[in-house]
Amino acid sequence: IVSWESSQNHIVSRESSQNHIVSRESSQNHIVSWESSQNHIESRESSQNHIESRESSQNHIVSWESSQNHIESRESSQNHIESRESSQNHIENFCKTLCVYGFSIASIPFKLKIKIKKSKTAIIQRYKPITDYFEKEGIIKKNGKVILFKRVSVDFKTQEKEKNETLWNIGSIVTHAAWNPTEQECGDGKFHACSRPYFCDEFRNKKDDKYIAIEVLIKDTYEWKSPTYTHKIAFRKCKVLYVCDKYGKEIKQ
Repeated sequence: IVSWESSQNHIVSRESSQNHIVSRESSQNHIVSWESSQNHIESRESSQNHIESRESSQNHIVSWESSQNHIESRESSQNHIESRESSQNHIENFCKTLCVYGFSIASIPFKLKIKIKKSKTAIIQRYKPITDYFEKEGIIKKNGKVILFKRVSVDFKTQEKEKNETLWNIGSIVTHAAWNPTEQECGDGKFHACSRPYFCDEFRNKKDDKYIAIEVLIKDTYEWKSPTYTHKIAFRKCKVLYVCDKYGKEIKQ
């Protein structure tokens, strides 16, 4: 899989799949590895990738030139990460080994125990992880409110023809009738939204779907302590604002 120029892709590897993924020039990719998948991922030139490794997946991630990556390892996943030339990697949680060469920079948590190899010119930056969902996701708070995103059907519905079918018309106020978010991350008792529209692709992918922006009071949200889906948050009530593209830009109707 090769991404060129300004392409933007959502790439998912599942089960025992093995992929060679290359991001070049100014491409931007969201890459997710599940189950026992094994991927060789290369970031080149000025590409920017968000890479998530889950379950028992194993990835060999190499950053070249001035590429920038945000790398998350979860569950029992294992990554071998190499930063070369002037590349920059931000690493969350854990990885198996880290090699930093040239004038590259790697940011890793203070508490992360990891085997590191580095050249004299490379830089390792330690940081304290951000725990607040909105700060971590780069969401602006204004007057106690935030803007989040959902993916809905062409007629603005979710969970069509099921007991929890919900209509999300533009301008409407939508309130959950049985708010109970604490028992489990997924399932009944709450609505779900994401920090960016393209993160919603992991939960819904039907033809002619739309992305919508919603306004939510912070007090009407609920964040899990150790979520499986880090870009998702629960909410009780919202106002539906507008249709947008997968990067959050409003689409005039």
